Amino acid sequence: MRENLKLKALEESCESSSGPGSDNGVVSVDEWSRPFEWDSQADDIRFNVFGISKYRANQREIINTIMSGRDVLVIMAASGGKSLCYQPPTVLRDSVALVVSPLLSLILEQVMGLAALGIPAFMLTSTTTKENEKFIYKALEKGGDELKILYVTPEKISKSKIFMSKLEKCHHAGRLSLISIDVSLQFCVFPLAVCYSS
Repeated sequence: MRENLKLKALEESCESSSGPGSDNGVVSVDEWSRPFEWDSQADDIRFNVFGISKYRANQREIINTIMSGRDVLVIMAASGGKSLCYQPPTVLRDSVALVVSPLLSLILEQVMGLAALGIPAFMLTSTTTKENEKFIYKALEKGGDELKILYVTPEKISKSKIFMSKLEKCHHAGRLSLISIDVSLQFCVFPLAVCYSS
């Protein structure tokens, strides 16, 4: 309830700051609460894949926004369920999500958890073997179901021209649907875009 009030206040602030009649791209929270054609699939994934009986505040609306291809900014507390906001849309789409995080322990925990659920998730960090790195680059380049979520460190992005080249090819082929950035306690997702902060 408190989160909905905060979201409403932010929405009203955005609407009032842009003036009447301007097209600022802000859409009512209620717009994202209505039924969508992917609702049953998203609910099935939430319950049968992730084992979560119901969404937390605003998760469904965030998923609907991402699935609609819109950008969204969300401020969410630590352990607020940020991962469930981008993981189901990634599973529903024939695409790859890129998650950038400096926290190796978080990356490892997420990759192991997703792999246990049968979701092809991998990590590209300083600890990744050359063999796994080649597999990831090939999966980025050719597409398919071998890679759904790729976790990377900021260092890998800034220092690897090969990775950036493969990622660019993946994007140009229309297979990169979402970028999520988790820096310190900041967390952003771009379906090409969504942002969270904890």
